[in-house]
Amino acid sequence: MLEDFIEVNELKAKIINKPIVNSNSARCELIIRKPTTLKPLLLVHLCKDSINLKKIAKMFTDELRIPEARETFFVTGYKKEYLPPISIYGVIIIMDKKAARKEKLYFLVDEERTLMITPQEIIKANEECLIEDITR
Repeated sequence: MLEDFIEVNELKAKIINKPIVNSNSARCELIIRKPTTLKPLLLVHLCKDSINLKKIAKMFTDELRIPEARETFFVTGYKKEYLPPISIYGVIIIMDKKAARKEKLYFLVDEERTLMITPQEIIKANEECLIEDITR
């Protein structure tokens, strides 16, 4: 699924067949907005940083909540701990400024594989992508 998205969209991103954890490691977190007819948020940030929900709440007037693993899979098609920053439709991407400044980002996409992608490709591959300060 992810490989197909990379190929169809002609991205230079690569799936590496080993887990990579370094200072450029990043992750995605899903946030559900109420009412649920609103697009969910997919937050992209470096693994070393924590999301600041108060900063995100100031950007949106909706009620925000973190979904359970089962709901995350239902909405995205991916496991909660392995969400990629691409290939998830119907979400608004909010990338933290620190992550956006990195040359490359590494996302674990399962126990044994890593997605290597540039912040620019994440922006290119998503219809709605904001760059904001969303971490503590």
